[in-house]
Amino acid sequence: MTITPTLIVDDSLMITKIIKKALLSNTVDHYYFEEENIFTASDGMEAFAIMGKNKSIKLIISDINMPNLNGDEFVEILQDTDRLNNLDVVFITSSSSKLFLSDSIKEHILGVIYKPFKFDCFNERLNELQLKKIQIDNELKVIKKLQITQKKHIKKNCIKYLSEFEIKIKEDLLKGLIAENFSNESVSKDEFAQIIYSILSSYLFELDNSHKISTKRISCILKSFDKKVLIQKNRFGLIDNFKNQIVYVNSNEISLKEVLKELTMPLWDKLSIAFVKVRDFPKLKPILFSSYFEYITEELMTIDCDFMDDELQILLTELKELTLFNKWMYNFLEKEELYTSVDIIKKSTVLKSEVTKRLRRAYQRSLLLSQHYCGQIEYYIWSKAKRSLEITQYFKENMPKTIPSTLSFLLHKEKVLTQEQSTYLINEQQKIMVMSNELQILQFFKEIVDAPFNKWDFFCYSKTSLLDAWIHSNIPDKIIIDYDFNNSIFDNGIQLLKYLITKYPALKNLVTQDKIYMIANNNQLLELNKYKNNYNFTVIQEPLNLKDTYENLLYQ
Repeated sequence: MTITPTLIVDDSLMITKIIKKALLSNTVDHYYFEEENIFTASDGMEAFAIMGKNKSIKLIISDINMPNLNGDEFVEILQDTDRLNNLDVVFITSSSSKLFLSDSIKEHILGVIYKPFKFDCFNERLNELQLKKIQIDNELKVIKKLQITQKKHIKKNCIKYLSEFEIKIKEDLLKGLIAENFSNESVSKDEFAQIIYSILSSYLFELDNSHKISTKRISCILKSFDKKVLIQKNRFGLIDNFKNQIVYVNSNEISLKEVLKELTMPLWDKLSIAFVKVRDFPKLKPILFSSYFEYITEELMTIDCDFMDDELQILLTELKELTLFNKWMYNFLEKEELYTSVDIIKKSTVLKSEVTKRLRRAYQRSLLLSQHYCGQIEYYIWSKAKRSLEITQYFKENMPKTIPSTLSFLLHKEKVLTQEQSTYLINEQQKIMVMSNELQILQFFKEIVDAPFNKWDFFCYSKTSLLDAWIHSNIPDKIIIDYDFNNSIFDNGIQLLKYLITKYPALKNLVTQDKIYMIANNNQLLELNKYKNNYNFTVIQEPLNLKDTYENLLYQ
């Protein structure tokens, strides 16, 4: 076994003897000691002189507190002179001493053994430190291997960002800054945006460049390089599954009743499950909306690059599939392909009639489903747009006093002509229910006739008895409640809201869709906060004024 030249540094002769005896017992893993290759020094200065004469030394065992030159100071000199790379260092010190070691020193030593100790205990502790160091080294190898890929990814994104703004790229400077941001700790993907922000900030500072960096912009660049969630184009599998059912029926001898079931039930089940997901959203005509949704999404992404998300992508994909299925099923029924595709249909007129009838029902169901999908996508796009600071600011600057919607955005972008807007107007008109005991508040909403509220009807009530008759034949698009509302039953507006959604279940959707507003003054805001966990509502602050009110109703 290869001999391990060793240097023991301690001003106590007794400690030096104990360590020497321990090492010569040769019970320490991965090391082999012989007496003539064990050197001793009484302080750091003497140790440094010995290191100069014996450059083969592989292990240093050093006291920390010594005269002339301390152990940690001695190791710092070795570090500064690049002598630590091939050395194992163990510190020994009294357990009662306060130990202060820099992070760079801790990183370059095996560890610390505390006095007092016997020679057998010393070896046992030295073995433990070695084992721990091996484990750390193995973990570090894994981390460093992963960091190679991570550094390439970070560099690629930094160059992408700098290139977009035509900023000069200095490879050496960039490489150095990347290295500075990667320690021996593992780095998660969530930290990439912040790391890139740090690297680019330092890089531009070095170039004396005043370019403004956007953390969100960096995040978007990262997303453009990351693999997006794979969204299957045929999520429902409506056409393929129906064709498979035809193959199954043609390949098996089954009863007429089973044929009816196999050709219609799987399709109906899929449409019914999808319907549950979107049935609470208003019906909108696909011919007016579906062809524009992807265009609108792309335009909003130019304003806020983080706008598109998986949920919106799924909705758009499913609507597209429904549209294709509707065209396909229409042709299938019109051309009577059922008769030519299913062998057993030719033998039974009754079966053909019943299957056709059920498929027509499924087709009608799919058409209705497409309308509800348009309603949900319309809601999703514009509610998400309102939560984006960039898009909201764009609306305020470029579309003032305008209700954010598909129609208003298409008019703004000149994608539809002004004379065409009449076909959309029925979807722009909204019924707003207002509840308050204060006539002044009710009067405020009754008198709003200016844009953008000239397409909204405000129904104002001070008594629930008057409201009851109206709500049986109307479903409001938004509800505004005065928090001070009270009568013999209700103490405040929250209690009224609870009563309304209990008595009229159709109103529950307005809570989940953030269409409830509560009028309150500054003193009531803290009190209202305790209800936020149970009810989604936006606060319209008193005293009421037109500008703040329409901003709340449009952008909150």
